[in-house]
Formats: sequence, C-alpha cells, structure tokens
Amino acid sequence: MMRSLVLAGVAVLAAACTQQLPQASGDEMGPMPVVAALYDSGPLPATQDEAEIYFTRELATALMENATSATPETAIDFDYRSWAHENAVEDIRYRVGQHNEPGRAEIYTAFGYPGTASGMQLQWDMCKRADGQWRIANITATQTADATGQGGGEPVSIRSIMGISETPAAECV
Repeated sequence: MMRSLVLAGVAVLAAACTQQLPQASGDEMGPMPVVAALYDSGPLPATQDEAEIYFTRELATALMENATSATPETAIDFDYRSWAHENAVEDIRYRVGQHNEPGRAEIYTAFGYPGTASGMQLQWDMCKRADGQWRIANITATQTADATGQGGGEPVSIRSIMGISETPAAECV
C-alpha cells in the first residue's frame, strides 16, 4: 500500500514537471531589445533594409538619404548611439519610460564618455507596428553634467537635425 502511494505521488510529480508553461504574449520583452541590439550591432546600419531592422521606415529612409545627400547643416556625421564622433561610452544604463498610449514607449539610455565628467541621456521614442514589432521613431539627446544623467543642456532630436517633422508618422511602419 505504501509503495503504491509513493509510486502514485511520483507519477503526479512527474506529470506536473513535464507540463508545458503557458506561452507568453509576443511582447513580453517590450521595446528594449531593439535599442539594445542597435548598440550591440557594430557599425551603424548602411542600407535601407538594415536601418528598417531598428527604425520606422520613415526614419530609416531619412537616415539613409541623410547619409548620401545631406547638406553640412543637416548631416548626421556622428554615431547617434553615443551622440558623438567616437562611439565609446561607459557606464551605460537603460530605463523604460512611462507611456500611456498603446503602441508607444520611451527607452532611455544614459552614459558617460571615457576620460570626461560629462555624459548624455538619449530618449528613444518607440512605436509598435501592426505585426507587433517595435521600431525607433525618434532619438532625442540631452547633454548631462555627469554620467548619472543629472544637470545638462537643451534636448535636440535627430529628426530636427535632419530637418524632418518633429512628430513621427501616426502609423508605425
């Protein structure tokens, strides 16, 4: 009798351990992986297809056009991940912002530059496409007095530098 109870208990435990976990929704990680992947990607995207992995089609097109035909006043001649000519940053921190509108989010990165006391905070405005994939719709940089994100200057967006509308397209594509 005792042996039957032990075997029944083992069978119940084995069945419980082999049950499949419920599938998570397709957005369990949110928009953060897109920004993190852009930082880890190596060189900046060089083609429209590469840029559309990270950016909305509108922003990817503007960045690619900027790379080939910008005027000196509107040229993005720096690495927009570090907002500097050198892409070296230190003590990078990521933070998800508050967002009340469905399909929109903000990711913040804050970091310092090696050998200096100054830093930068970037706000990555994100939107979710109809297929559930997140894309970057804008990047806004604010120079900080230190690497913690405190102090600083006036925000400037990549969209304003390139001379395109500050407001991303309503539909995220």
